[in-house]
This record gives sequence, C-alpha cells and structure tokens, in this order.
Amino acid sequence: MAEPLKIHLTVAGRKYPFTIDRAQEELYRKAERETNEMISKIKSAFELDDEGVLSYAALLLALGKVQQTTARSLDDDMAELTRLDRMLEAHLAKLK
Repeated sequence: MAEPLKIHLTVAGRKYPFTIDRAQEELYRKAERETNEMISKIKSAFELDDEGVLSYAALLLALGKVQQTTARSLDDDMAELTRLDRMLEAHLAKLK
C-alpha cells in the first residue's frame, strides 16, 4: 500500500494540512484552485467581508452538491420507471 502524502492547501490565504492517498492529490489540488477562483469571483462581485465571502462560497458549494444529489436521484428514479415500464409492457404483451 502506498505511503500517505502530506500536503498543504491554501484557501483564502490560509494553509490547511491534509494527509491523503497519493492518487487523490490532483483532485485536492483542483478543489483548491476551484475554491479560490470562486472566492475571487465573489469578492469582485459583492462588497462582503471575509466571513461573508466564505459563507457565500460555502453556500454555493453546498448548493452544487445538493443539485448533483438531486440529479442522481432523478436519474435513479427514471431508471426504475423505465424498468417498471418494460415489465408492464411484457406483462401486457402476454395478455394479448
């Protein structure tokens, strides 16, 4: 098993230590970049203090997660409806 990797990510000017699986480093680095880009956009669009900017960013990130979860749930529901539709069609075909 690979040795864990210790990294520091900087978000909004603060460093945060992480111990991660080496294979996930790029994922963490990408999240760091995207978070800092979001913070920068919020700062330029709104007159908020640092706490307000971070709260706004947290809300946007949470909203994105909820939207993904909802989309996945809808995909699962559609797959189940398709399966049930096929079963119903097969049953009706037997009755003809």
